[in-house]
Amino acid sequence: MKRIVFLLLIFRLLAASLSADVYIKTFTRVDPINVMGQSIPARETYTEEWISDNFYLREGDDGFSYLYDLKKSLIYLILPRTKSYIEIKPPVNIFDLLPPEMSQMAQALEQISLSATPLGETKVINGIKSQGYRLEMTVMMYPMEMTIWASEDLPVNLKNYLEKVWPEILKIQMRLAENALSEISKIRGLWIAYETKASFMGYEVNSRAEVLEISSKTPPAGKYAIPKDYKRKNRLELEDLQGF
Repeated sequence: MKRIVFLLLIFRLLAASLSADVYIKTFTRVDPINVMGQSIPARETYTEEWISDNFYLREGDDGFSYLYDLKKSLIYLILPRTKSYIEIKPPVNIFDLLPPEMSQMAQALEQISLSATPLGETKVINGIKSQGYRLEMTVMMYPMEMTIWASEDLPVNLKNYLEKVWPEILKIQMRLAENALSEISKIRGLWIAYETKASFMGYEVNSRAEVLEISSKTPPAGKYAIPKDYKRKNRLELEDLQGF
């Protein structure tokens, strides 16, 4: 009898140590841009996200990553280009992290205006039924428009992520002030796909993104950690912003 109990305990410990987290893979494409006689080729990137009860990790090939430690209530902005990281205590104010040389731009970015409107349309994207939204923004007097397909009908439970993690990460990704979240919150659920159209000084920038995979996976050992040789700093440098 004692052997059976012991074996059951071992199996439970193994099951706990191998518990699966949520894995999300997203593809993004930015169309070619012609600016002042110069042609910038199209860019395609992939983003991987890992979500557990205590951690969130976003890794992309765009020059930076986020690690959110929910136990410590800390977000680490990880910057491979300069082998450094920044600690952020939520709620996030991304403008406090910009270099002093960008103070005027930071003030302008804080004045972003946006409006989210449901489209009243649905679309099935990679097997996920999604609701359509239109997000209109004005950034430094330039218009931007996003068509977003979001869903609460997901194959995994992301309630805690959507309520606690996503708003803070979104402020970093979209350079948003705290007061912009009330409008963004009208978009319900995980963003499954979205298209962005922006105009800057007469030039157009178009991009699109789509979630390719949502699944349960066991993360590699040590996944939720900052590289050991990275140094902590208090704010971003101009070199970091090449991929930010």
